[in-house]
Amino acid sequence: MLKALLVDDEAPILNNLSKVLPWEEMGMKVVGLARSGMEALEVADQYNPDLILCDIRMPVMDGLTFITKIREKGSRAEIFLLTGYQEFEYAREAIKLGVKDYISKPIHYGELEMKIRDIGEEIRKKRAKEKYYSTVSLIDEAPNPEAVKKTPEQLVTSALEYINTHMGQDLGIEELSEHLSISSSYFCLLFKNHVGLTFVEYLTRQRMEAAKFLLVNSDKNIAQIGSFVGYHERRYFTKVFQKATGMTPSEFREMSGEATV
Repeated sequence: MLKALLVDDEAPILNNLSKVLPWEEMGMKVVGLARSGMEALEVADQYNPDLILCDIRMPVMDGLTFITKIREKGSRAEIFLLTGYQEFEYAREAIKLGVKDYISKPIHYGELEMKIRDIGEEIRKKRAKEKYYSTVSLIDEAPNPEAVKKTPEQLVTSALEYINTHMGQDLGIEELSEHLSISSSYFCLLFKNHVGLTFVEYLTRQRMEAAKFLLVNSDKNIAQIGSFVGYHERRYFTKVFQKATGMTPSEFREMSGEATV
């Protein structure tokens, strides 16, 4: 079973998260409840959770500091952020730290359950692929000696971290390949086999998720948000966003605002 860690300084919310959601039915086990980032860090060190639901604002150590520390320790856990914040900097940092998704308070437990089920399937599929490809040679060509020290999983993890922290720039395959010290062809095959998407598909998806996060959790205008996620022309950003979501950024923000009223 997948392991879940729940982190929130409000006891009623923590209790609801652990008891309202059908964890066992979803193929997961709650391995710890924490009231602060410090407590959560101790539990994460002990159990290495696959999924973390974490509040932003907590005493002793806040959510973003906690996430930063577990990322530094190498945790690849998928993270859902529980947030009532509407500030741009919190959203910006959450994106950089690779937060998977967010749930605004007050929590809609039905929506949260669906999201957790989806991410559970993603984690299982990713693990199955990693297990398979770790035993199979991906290509005939020998990788750059600088990259031999890293496993395929480590190379992909480095690529995903680089994308998350540089998505506002003009990223390309050549840049990522050079960063990893491998050939472009090796990078493309490695990335597609492990992630299930091409580099461009994944980058676009991450940018769209980041844009949706910022549209809900910041008061920055559409052009500023587009620029932050790598689209420096508002018209093009709107076109890509509409293709991905079926609505313009303005429509998405309006709809999200109505849903939280």
